[in-house]
Amino acid sequence: MQLAIGQVQLDARQSRHLRDVLRIGVGEAVELFDDAGRRAQARVLSTADVVVLKVEAVQEARSPAIELVMAAAVPKGPRADWMVEKLSELGVACYIPLETDRGIVHPEAGKLQRWGRIAEESAKQCKRNGVMRIEAPMTLQAVCAASQWAKSARWCMTTGERSLPIAELLPQLGGTGTLLALIGPEGGWTEGESELMQDAHFQLVGLTRTILRIETAALALAAVVMTKGRSAGATD
Repeated sequence: MQLAIGQVQLDARQSRHLRDVLRIGVGEAVELFDDAGRRAQARVLSTADVVVLKVEAVQEARSPAIELVMAAAVPKGPRADWMVEKLSELGVACYIPLETDRGIVHPEAGKLQRWGRIAEESAKQCKRNGVMRIEAPMTLQAVCAASQWAKSARWCMTTGERSLPIAELLPQLGGTGTLLALIGPEGGWTEGESELMQDAHFQLVGLTRTILRIETAALALAAVVMTKGRSAGATD
């Protein structure tokens, strides 16, 4: 749904949530947002089978200074859901489930849909601009070759000796732009994967001296980068 002044109709799931969970009635004011980050003030016109709203004013999205695209291997069990929720809260633009040689979790369509709902609910709760995109799983080879990130800053998180401390690299991000960050499985990158990322011009980046779980590394990286974006003048 793209927000615009006039009447809008919520889908069945959103209608049930507003009417039956939030118990918002006809005439009450609500705030809406769409995937592009627009926000709107609206008033409820009807709560019959589906909820009908009248949008009275729309505020255009304000882009964050740094767009963080996180391509990370998938943690086991509920840790993956938790990671998606927290990445959304931190303002990550996009999460790509990364398929690696040593990765053992391969999410199917149902899991991706669940993550989409988690990202949407998180966006409502934390009032971020837009909803974090959940992409279909991609292989490391596909991510490295993807043209849409050809001009992005590129980081690969690793504990290897050749990695540079993240504090040294943050100033290079500048105030705007896109960062594509890779986080591998807990078994680490294979030699072939390391060569592939080097050929694709990824900078080896270290967070800590310890070995982190996937979700720990993802959240630590997101927190540091988005704080950098905020201090550089982000308006998210």
